[in-house]
Amino acid sequence: MRESALNIIGSFVDEIFLVPGRVIAHFQAQRDVDWHKYAREITFYHEQGYADKPDTFFNLSEQIPEHSVTKQIPYHGGLNQEISFNSSFEPRNPFVRPRYLSYTENKTGYLIRWTHGDKPRKTVLCLHGFMMGSPKEAERMFKIRKLFSMGLDVALCIHPFHWKRIAGPRSARRVYLTLGDVAFTNECVAHSVYDLNNCCLILNALGIQNIGIIGASLGGYIAGLYACLSSKPKFIAMMVPALSFLYPISADIFYRLSPFDLAWRSSVRRAAEFHSPLNLKPKMSTDNILVVASRGDKLCPFDLTEKLEQKWNLSHCYYRTGGHWLVFDKLRGRVWYSFLREKGFITE
Repeated sequence: MRESALNIIGSFVDEIFLVPGRVIAHFQAQRDVDWHKYAREITFYHEQGYADKPDTFFNLSEQIPEHSVTKQIPYHGGLNQEISFNSSFEPRNPFVRPRYLSYTENKTGYLIRWTHGDKPRKTVLCLHGFMMGSPKEAERMFKIRKLFSMGLDVALCIHPFHWKRIAGPRSARRVYLTLGDVAFTNECVAHSVYDLNNCCLILNALGIQNIGIIGASLGGYIAGLYACLSSKPKFIAMMVPALSFLYPISADIFYRLSPFDLAWRSSVRRAAEFHSPLNLKPKMSTDNILVVASRGDKLCPFDLTEKLEQKWNLSHCYYRTGGHWLVFDKLRGRVWYSFLREKGFITE
């Protein structure tokens, strides 16, 4: 009873956070749309077979991108570096490509490092959540100072349309997940995976071979995808992972305004979630995958995590008490640091 009550409280806090999103979604749903053009964007993913074979949608380059250290400051006896690189991502969908590429700031990727600077060290590469992305936010979210004090180097991959990758106010980041803009979001996801791989290549070029990845929320979604596309990471940790972008705010309020029938709306939903980790299988051993979800989570529903646990046959899958933001136990930290020890990343 006590745990159920705490889950309800956690869910209530999530609902409060969702109120502004629902208001924004209402106005986004009212936007003017050329529905035939929109339908053409959606049809592309079915015609190309991506909806049936999601792994073919992603492109992982093996070429190290041009990169340079654009900022460097001291950090607790080591260095905090900002590395910028040329992200040569090209959207698959030709019907959305010009619009996507019109955001010039997004063509520059960023890898932030907190490094001891003495030798190549085992590195935890972090993937932030939606609307996050500031290195300062990441320092708090991933407890980077603690990881650093344990002898690890830490890095942060900035998703497309976050932090310096988009002009304007913080709210501009919402373009990544504009309600019902399926094609644009699909290309954002592909771009996130592409740049995550770019960050791994840059770290490899710096002599770092032992890389583990941790992602939270949207970052968990991208981390899960990368586990299905590459066996290079030493581990993948998915914290309160998103596993579908059809929740928690349904795009049905937008789709119902279309002149098309229910079958078409179903095809749109399929195009919106074909790339979910739920539709792929890991290339790496599932013993090297950690998942932590929250039972009262309203942003990233835990029942989808249960499906992932069963489909992937996960041995490291845990459920916290509370919601996405408010939790009532220390399970996440306990299993996370235990996992790092098990994988030989920390010894203390």
